[in-house]
Amino acid sequence: MNPTVSNKPIINPRQIVSEGGAVALAELLAGTGYMVQERVLNDLVQAIKKGAPHLIEGERGSGKTALAEALAEACNLPTFYLQGMEGLELEDVLYSWDREGQSQFVRQAIASGMKLAEARARQWGADYLLFGEALGAFEFAARTGTIPILIVDEIDKLSDRIEDMLLQLFGRGYAHVPRYGDVGQKDPGRWPIVVLLSNDIRHDLSAPMRSRCVYTWMDMPSAKEEVAILHARVPGASAEAVGWVAKLLDCIRGIPGVQDKPALREGIDLLNALMRDRIEYVDEAVLTSYLCLIAKRRDDRSYLEQSMARIEQAVNSRSEEIDSWVEQDFMTRTSLALVA
Repeated sequence: MNPTVSNKPIINPRQIVSEGGAVALAELLAGTGYMVQERVLNDLVQAIKKGAPHLIEGERGSGKTALAEALAEACNLPTFYLQGMEGLELEDVLYSWDREGQSQFVRQAIASGMKLAEARARQWGADYLLFGEALGAFEFAARTGTIPILIVDEIDKLSDRIEDMLLQLFGRGYAHVPRYGDVGQKDPGRWPIVVLLSNDIRHDLSAPMRSRCVYTWMDMPSAKEEVAILHARVPGASAEAVGWVAKLLDCIRGIPGVQDKPALREGIDLLNALMRDRIEYVDEAVLTSYLCLIAKRRDDRSYLEQSMARIEQAVNSRSEEIDSWVEQDFMTRTSLALVA
């Protein structure tokens, strides 16, 4: 579990959407630099109100993980994080027992005069039960009354067996641990906020899992949305630099042969780097020096190196659409800052 920031209040997202609706939640997310799409926001509100897992699918770079992280940051939620991968076991997801501790307890109990049957029965207690990330989130919520967030990243990489382990937990809010009892909370209003993220490329989630979820397909941001997101995520960036990066991304996505088109994540990294290094102009040499932040394959880098003159021209030429969106976004934010 990732702890909260100690000097900040923990905000219950369910209380926020109950009292202020989608607008209040959007404002909280915007405070972290995350600009949420309206449809995605509405789906998230429904998931929070219902207490159901929010299954978000979409292409790499569409903003799925960033949304979950922004929600955790905005509300200062304790965060449980489960990375989908092959080889996960029951102990990683739900629970395991501290076998060494149990054996030591039984030996000490018998030595102190406790009967063997009683010692063996008492070894299955809370002191020796170790929680995995998923069940740990529900146990934490039930025990403390604080709403955490459980993020399951790349859930499409989970095996059928692990996915089946989660069905009861996500459907009922608790899981049964043999020899111990039920762990969790039956009241959906006190369940963790569960966000399931999927690239939808490895493993098709089962119908029972999907039926337990509120579903969202997250589209890639439009060029206009990218401008607003770039500015929000790098608030110290100049209008000129935001325009450079937005036009670079747009240009590269139109170059045939580039397999992994740069996503918004790469654009944010590049914009941060340009501001860090106080870049005041962009030419082929400058672009080449930052190409490692954009190209993530050998062949892609080769294609881009061959297309550098085209990219430089696109970055430094006026784009009526992109430049107008940049101007509009900066004017809007300036006006809001003056009002505030």
